[in-house]
Amino acid sequence: MISESLFKQLASEALSSTGSGIQWRTLLEKKHLTVGFMGGSVTQGYANLEIRRGAYPELVTNALCAQGYDAECCILAEAGMGTMQGNLLSDEFILAKKPDIVFLEFAINETTLRPSVISFESMLRKLLTAPEPPVVCLLMLRSMQGYSCESFMVPVAEHYGLPQISLNRAIAPAMERGDLTWADYGDEESHPNPDGHRLLAEMVLHLLETAKLLPDSAPVPLPAPWLDAPFTDLAFLEAATDTAGVETACELVPRPYQVYFRSAWKLCRAGGPLKLTVRCRVLQVYYETHRLPEFGSCRISVDGEPMKQPLIHSNSIYGWGNAKFVTAVSAAEPAEHTLLLEPEEENVYVLGFGICCGQ
Repeated sequence: MISESLFKQLASEALSSTGSGIQWRTLLEKKHLTVGFMGGSVTQGYANLEIRRGAYPELVTNALCAQGYDAECCILAEAGMGTMQGNLLSDEFILAKKPDIVFLEFAINETTLRPSVISFESMLRKLLTAPEPPVVCLLMLRSMQGYSCESFMVPVAEHYGLPQISLNRAIAPAMERGDLTWADYGDEESHPNPDGHRLLAEMVLHLLETAKLLPDSAPVPLPAPWLDAPFTDLAFLEAATDTAGVETACELVPRPYQVYFRSAWKLCRAGGPLKLTVRCRVLQVYYETHRLPEFGSCRISVDGEPMKQPLIHSNSIYGWGNAKFVTAVSAAEPAEHTLLLEPEEENVYVLGFGICCGQ
């Protein structure tokens, strides 16, 4: 159990920065607040093999309503979701809602390698360059073993002047002092229990309470990328009967159990290949993975040439119906490309395509 006093102490200790160049007072004096939450299974509320009510986004929204705000939240979160998928889907599920503030929870869903860094920075820049950009805040979690991507997320956040909350900054010293055990917060891996979700909510609310007392700070120009952001303009070509550039006789199947990828092309030998012709600089193929035996593979080629890894394998012992992607084209300049997917065995469910068309 976490005591009431410890909740408050940890929430205070987790606040690393309130950011810079933010008009906090004006923002938090608004009657209506739309708060966005993006992340993985923690933000989704996954624990003990099911999605549970009372995850921290719900607790934060309820608390803001209790404070007198007309508050609503928009959530883009799924088990295993990384920043590339978050970027891909953010236009519809986050930016279309015109949020005032967005909290990002991806520190335990990425690696510390270069591809993750540029994927993360690309997603940040999409949010920060939106027509009505929200205040973007980092909520950086850790696993039981201490894994986190703070090593690159902190300097990127400082580069852009973003507010930061660090779970590890608060609970690591508390565990060393003996004030807290990991079991008080969560399970054997990385998912918070009810007290853990309350703690995360307290951390978010403490940031907002602290920021409410700050004077408005003049906006600062968006800096050049910290490392690189080649996927800032990533857009989603959803699986549909009228998707531009697609030629196929494959069956289009609905996925009513899926919130974000609502349909898929079912590639199998009976349906033949799927061909996409599109002008782009980056082209990604999103597909479903599962451990079920009916999930198979397909050959992939671009402009008549097989890729270095010519097969997409959708059957995986690590799959549970989650989305994965493969990058088929990555170039400095846009050009017309033709992608061909040919069924190899069983079924591959193609969820759609991610494309970048700008320079």
